[in-house]
Amino acid sequence: MRRHLMILTTLFTLAADQAAAYDLSQHQWRHRLLFLVAHDSNDPDLSAKQREIELQRDALFDRDVRVFLLLPENGFVDDDALPTLTVARLREQLEVTPEDRLLILMGKDGGIKRRTELHTDLRDIFLQIDSMPMRRDEVRAKREADRDITSP
Repeated sequence: MRRHLMILTTLFTLAADQAAAYDLSQHQWRHRLLFLVAHDSNDPDLSAKQREIELQRDALFDRDVRVFLLLPENGFVDDDALPTLTVARLREQLEVTPEDRLLILMGKDGGIKRRTELHTDLRDIFLQIDSMPMRRDEVRAKREADRDITSP
């Protein structure tokens, strides 16, 4: 009986760990990821960055950017809450500490393209994204598709 209880406990623990894991690979080749990392939701740089993101929603969408907010105790992807354990694992994966105040850009290939201060202007991020070969190909393909639609 005790052995069965141990096995069940182990299975539940493994299931809980799997449920809490957020698989970043689901975004690979589909989205660029922008992580806002702060130690407090009242951080003035975080608040300013969130306002800037709201104003640039269309530009982010056009560039296939998903926005993550990672605080020490909670987090969000776009506006959807993430489980606490998932946030902890993402912070660990990105190697951030509770005191960090960062902006991290991950490319569609899953690689970290930029790790900078939270107050970094989004225009700098857009310039970096727009200089990436994959982004230039996306813009070229969109232009060609638009031209095909408007051509007689």
